[in-house]
Amino acid sequence: MAKIEYDVDVLIAGAGPSGLMLACQLILHNISFRIIDKKASPAIHSGALIIHARTLEILDQIGLAKKAIEAGIIARSIHFRFNSQKIKIIDISRFGLDLTRFPFFLMIEQWQTENLLIEFLKAKYFSIENNTELVDFTSNDELVSSEIRTENGEIQVIKSRFLIGADGNNSLVRKKLGIPFHGKTHQQKLFITDCEARLPLTGQEILFSFTNGYTLGCFPLTDNRWRIDGLIALIQQKVDASFEDVKDFFAANIDSGFELLNPQWFSVFRSHSRCAESFRQKQCFLVGDAAHVHSPVGAQGMNTGIQDSYNLAWKLAFYIKGKATDKLLDTYEGERRPLALNMIRYTDYAYSVMTSGSFPARLFRLHLVPHILPLVIARFQKNTSMQIPIFKAVSGIGIRYKNNLPDDHFPAHAPKPGERLPYVKEPTNILYSLNSKSFHLIVFGKAVLPEPFQAVIDENNEAISVKHIRKEVGTLQLFNTFGIEDSGWYLVRPDLYIAGRSLEFNAIDFGKTLQKYLE
Repeated sequence: MAKIEYDVDVLIAGAGPSGLMLACQLILHNISFRIIDKKASPAIHSGALIIHARTLEILDQIGLAKKAIEAGIIARSIHFRFNSQKIKIIDISRFGLDLTRFPFFLMIEQWQTENLLIEFLKAKYFSIENNTELVDFTSNDELVSSEIRTENGEIQVIKSRFLIGADGNNSLVRKKLGIPFHGKTHQQKLFITDCEARLPLTGQEILFSFTNGYTLGCFPLTDNRWRIDGLIALIQQKVDASFEDVKDFFAANIDSGFELLNPQWFSVFRSHSRCAESFRQKQCFLVGDAAHVHSPVGAQGMNTGIQDSYNLAWKLAFYIKGKATDKLLDTYEGERRPLALNMIRYTDYAYSVMTSGSFPARLFRLHLVPHILPLVIARFQKNTSMQIPIFKAVSGIGIRYKNNLPDDHFPAHAPKPGERLPYVKEPTNILYSLNSKSFHLIVFGKAVLPEPFQAVIDENNEAISVKHIRKEVGTLQLFNTFGIEDSGWYLVRPDLYIAGRSLEFNAIDFGKTLQKYLE
């Protein structure tokens, strides 16, 4: 059989955050790719505004977290107003303090996030092909043949091993594959604007305000600007609502502490909640909004999309380099689609509670919540056991992939297979010293490994790096966190999720753990 000649390993259609993250990760693995986008340049409005802790951890692996934090604003508190009365403030500045290096919600405009990723690509001598559109493709079990229209109107044919649909909720890739996009479009229309504003808030505070006439969210941007999302009756009734309409509405209906000025961007839209029936078809994959779209509650869409790409990139790389079989690629959908479905379910429910015009929803939102919320917040602020699960869920650090390994006699608090590698404070923090290029075998308390165990490592030396940790005063916290008294090992995937663990150095068991992922 003749060897197939590929123009490139991976063609990425779409240069939003998901497509850009995939490109950045493929660079680290030395995988050839092209990334195209039909837009001339990134949008210059705030777009997806909040980056959560798990996404910041991913950005930190490629040296971009510090730059993102410098460009953005860390949210310190959330204000709630019901029926124009301030009810309670939640201090969110210390929510995840012992859970991650990034225990906060970072507000940074989407164009800035995209620019950070673009600059990373440029520093590695890669560029995005803007004004370049995917127009058609065919695929089989070995090859994707794609037609693209370049900036000058020329049609090119690109032969690639894989095609990645990172082309948004109207994805051509998904539509051409015939993959259903199940879900719904919410009937209420929302407005969204980037503008200057006079608000009774500081530059690190978020506001949610609810009355019988409107639902409103205010988020600080740099340079005295604000991102304001809302639902008002006027928007539902008027076909061509404008910023001036919204400005006049708030001038007439909200107290003198609110004033909207100088819009940079204004849009009216309907929110969608949808998930593709499959995330993979042969050599084609869907990531980000092409695979799932969410209501804006919880700011999960972009974060989930970036994490899709982070999950997929190393699997593509291992397969392309011959280190893994096709079954590893199937785990992308198996791991990411259930998470997307759960995210849609929870954000959809929260969105309905916040925006529904039904009598039960309005009664709950405007008359019950104002009385219940102060009591909940007071208890919440004092009780870290309540804060931790909420922060883990919202920030993404609590994501756990299904893993069917047998019980291994570790204590209950120890991190389990399928969970993210935990954060341990410096100087023993290992989470941020590991890269996303290989599996990592973390060996606790055993300087010399048994020969059969070492032989398994040697057989897979191109896919595994080994880190030995001695038991000493400076590492006692680390041993305790990982549930190891004297010796043991953890195998960590390139995306820093735990693949396996054991208190015994049994070569057969270790080999079986590796076989779940490697050829």
